[in-house]
Amino acid sequence: MKLTRKDFLRSSLILSGGIFLPVQKSWGRFLDEPKGFRTIGANTGIFSEKGGTIGWYISNDALVVIDSQYPDSAKNFMSGVRQKTDRKIDIVFNTHHHGDHTSGNIYLKDFAVKIVAHENCKMLQEKNDKKDPNNPQVYADTTFSETWSQDLGKEKVTAAYFGPAHTGGDSVIHFENENVAHVGDLVFNKTYPFIDSNGGGTIKNWPNVLNKIIARYSKETKFIFGHSISDDLLVGSADDLRNMANYLTALHEFVASEIKKGKNKEEIASAPGVPGFIDLKERWNGAQKMNLEKAYDELSKEIK
Repeated sequence: MKLTRKDFLRSSLILSGGIFLPVQKSWGRFLDEPKGFRTIGANTGIFSEKGGTIGWYISNDALVVIDSQYPDSAKNFMSGVRQKTDRKIDIVFNTHHHGDHTSGNIYLKDFAVKIVAHENCKMLQEKNDKKDPNNPQVYADTTFSETWSQDLGKEKVTAAYFGPAHTGGDSVIHFENENVAHVGDLVFNKTYPFIDSNGGGTIKNWPNVLNKIIARYSKETKFIFGHSISDDLLVGSADDLRNMANYLTALHEFVASEIKKGKNKEEIASAPGVPGFIDLKERWNGAQKMNLEKAYDELSKEIK
């Protein structure tokens, strides 16, 4: 008979002579995690299926969800949540306006008390709404300009805006007691980012925002990222924010130096990569070229 990983772990606990009995409940929680779910703290975790990472906080006295992916994956997410709790969602946060983070609002709204986002997030979502009856949009009903917080049982959740970066409306959601912060698409971990210049994004200021975040939170803070090159890198530390900032700074400086040499957009976009970050991986074809082109366009506007 083939021994599964689950059987092996349970057998190991039994053979240990009861040494691990005090944490048997924790093992059971790990083994029985719903599909797509990963616990990263006492009451916090992530859900990944498609689109931006969903963050969650689930306890006896609170249920908070960060980002919503798409209607179908939001439905799958809620199926998993219902294996953990029957509570109504106290708050759904949107870290920014992109569809892979907000399209699932249409499904989650019926389970939620309120949806919260930065004021620019709502404005940009409304601006980009194509009024497609097959893709109806639901916006935040509660917005903020700088910070927003609420006490929920034993936890305090705080949202903060640090300025334009990936878009003009990115916010960071922090579970203060658990010390877990969801930064949305402010970090594309170990991969080329999507730069939304049409949505207020800016390569030049993005590193400044990341450095403000590093300064704001502690060295022990766990960060949830909107995207990464693999699912096991969706959670990290301040070092990952620092690496992201270093890449964006290097991208800006490299393209600026190439422009000074007289190179045009096509020549710069054909470069093998940014020095020091040649090994960065693409999540979609053309991501590296797009980064170089976006940097060229932004710098050309600065020169004018």
